[in-house]
Amino acid sequence: MARSRLGLTSVLVASVALALAGCGSSDKDDSGSSNGGDGGKSAFKFAVVAEKTGNFAAYGTQLEAGVQAAVDDLNASGDYDYTFEPKIYDCQSDQAICVQSTRQAVTADKLSAVIGPIVSVDILPSAEVSERAGVPHLVMAVLNQITDDYDNTFRWSTQSDRSNQTVIDYVKAKLQPGETVAIVNATTDFGKGGAQQQTEQLADVGITPVASIPHDPDQADYTPLITQLKQADPTYVLLSDSNPADIAKLLRQSKELGLKATWIGADASGTIDLAGDAAVGYLTVSPWFPGGINQELTDKLKAKGIETPGWISAMAYDATLGLAKAVQEKGTSTEEITAGLESLSDFAGLARTGWTFSKDDRRGLASSQIANWTGDGYEVVWPEN
Repeated sequence: MARSRLGLTSVLVASVALALAGCGSSDKDDSGSSNGGDGGKSAFKFAVVAEKTGNFAAYGTQLEAGVQAAVDDLNASGDYDYTFEPKIYDCQSDQAICVQSTRQAVTADKLSAVIGPIVSVDILPSAEVSERAGVPHLVMAVLNQITDDYDNTFRWSTQSDRSNQTVIDYVKAKLQPGETVAIVNATTDFGKGGAQQQTEQLADVGITPVASIPHDPDQADYTPLITQLKQADPTYVLLSDSNPADIAKLLRQSKELGLKATWIGADASGTIDLAGDAAVGYLTVSPWFPGGINQELTDKLKAKGIETPGWISAMAYDATLGLAKAVQEKGTSTEEITAGLESLSDFAGLARTGWTFSKDDRRGLASSQIANWTGDGYEVVWPEN
């Protein structure tokens, strides 16, 4: 009898242990999927590597907000076989930490897709890591090199040469006889590459800049540069710089020194707030602008705590929708997600329509837009309706 009770007790203990183990396990497989999702659905987990703190925190918070807004909509829709769960890694605007975070995501955590980071110096070495692991990498950064050199990357924005061509098309259409153009660029990869592209594209339409002025980043005073511009007296200044603080300084000091030229440059998150009144009249180049016909997405992003939604959050929203479509149609492994992304054709996001990728073309949107900052909001001026 004692042996029977002991045997029964052992069975009960083992049963309880198994039940507890089942409750605590995620049954995660190598694709980053797990059971236990909403309504019994499997959870698809993916990595978001973002510069949430540090010098580029404005970028990282926009990225995270866009992803989270899309995930909320996806999971609430009931249209998918999975629940979507982003795993956020704050890489602190530090290149080494961004690389380390990407490696953690694709090797130790075995996640089968990565979104971000944003800044070019962070994304390039991160893409090196994800490519070696064979993991699809959704990026917003604009450098041609990203999709040229890494065949696991998919750009959810407008490549820099395409954005620059948008600027040149605008200048060509608007420039009147006797009016001129100057180029200013940061001595970063982004700045130098942009200036080179703009110089070549201007030459193609028969325009030679009256000045081309590089500048080192993080200068306290840009008076010498602006003095050169005043002497050249251009109608438009084409700016290749992605640092919000530097762009804001250039706009403020240009106003203080009486430079009459119109600046045309990138939508670097935070620039408008930093520049204040000096930002009025700044022509911003971007794949997306808040408000107007984009009010629905603007409201969703504001609900995530973004006071002034920008293109990064909007592109991140569409990228997350595209990732979900790829997973739903093809599966959750790295190979299946890659195939799903490569098969997206004329996919309509909420920010932009026409997202189309293939194995041979992962460059993203064909063109950008240009909008004037009025002081109260953005007024799109190009392309003209």
